[in-house]
Amino acid sequence: MRRHADASTSLIDPLHASIALPFHHVLYPYGFATHIKSNEPAIVRAAEHSWASFQQRFREAPIEVRFLVSDFPTRRRPPCPVFRAQGNLLTIVADAHNFACCDLAAGFGFACVTKAAVTNRNYVRYHFLEAMVYVLLDTRHVVALHAACLIRDGCGILLVGDSGVGKSCFAYACARRGWTYVSDDSSSLPRRRPGRLVVGNPHAFRFRPSVRTLFPELDGHVKIRNGKPTFEVRTEQLPNIKVGPECRVDYIIFLNRLENESAPVRLVPVSREESLRRLFQNNTFPTELSIHEERLQAIERLLDAQLFQLTYRDLDPAIDLLEQVLRRGRS
Repeated sequence: MRRHADASTSLIDPLHASIALPFHHVLYPYGFATHIKSNEPAIVRAAEHSWASFQQRFREAPIEVRFLVSDFPTRRRPPCPVFRAQGNLLTIVADAHNFACCDLAAGFGFACVTKAAVTNRNYVRYHFLEAMVYVLLDTRHVVALHAACLIRDGCGILLVGDSGVGKSCFAYACARRGWTYVSDDSSSLPRRRPGRLVVGNPHAFRFRPSVRTLFPELDGHVKIRNGKPTFEVRTEQLPNIKVGPECRVDYIIFLNRLENESAPVRLVPVSREESLRRLFQNNTFPTELSIHEERLQAIERLLDAQLFQLTYRDLDPAIDLLEQVLRRGRS
């Protein structure tokens, strides 16, 4: 009887466009309203794990993400998905039963995933849920920067660098020395706000496993995988770490970590033109989207901060030098 009902339902709604999505929650990643809808409560719980600690800070139009979870009979976790975009559409495809599509102009996306994918909460969080929400926020409301963000004595510092340059370790080392932590790997610049306001995710750090050799106190925390081994550590589990949701950026520091050289740590000015090139080089969205001029203007406002490159190998001398510069700037 159940098999007959499923067959008739699929004939009536072969696209699953009318499937009921009774589980609904509004969350506020980076302070922006985000509607999460699904036919499976585990999706809402995964979203809460990522963003329940955020409060609403902005009144821009909400984005919406829907998840359709199927009963396709498999226990195998899907592979890592592939991302492609044309015009205003972005696709995320792992296999025939685990995929998503986002309308970058409308701020809307939907995903179809199996229960096997949802069972692995970290998989569905990182590859689908967070990926969709962050890309929609990036095309609708913010400019996402590959940068850590901290505050020291009232000054906002943005630490810019590609993946693997050491932003998370640098940010954590600063936070251990009393800096206020805002974000460790991705900072968001609201596009329609004047000045140099940056918002972040101060609720967690994400590290490579090698971080345990630098900071033994992090050993034993939960191991997750997002295409590569990663540790996620909630800041609420870390004693004496001060956090803040946002800051006004006064210094932009481009990190240049040297692995095998013993040269002294160096801090040198970077031109506005070179800084713009470095910050805008990851603007990978399709040219058809009417967002690029607004994104460029937001980054140009940010460049009114003081601009430097920090070349270093070891963390403590590098942080010592930054603190000296900040003290001189206040005097």
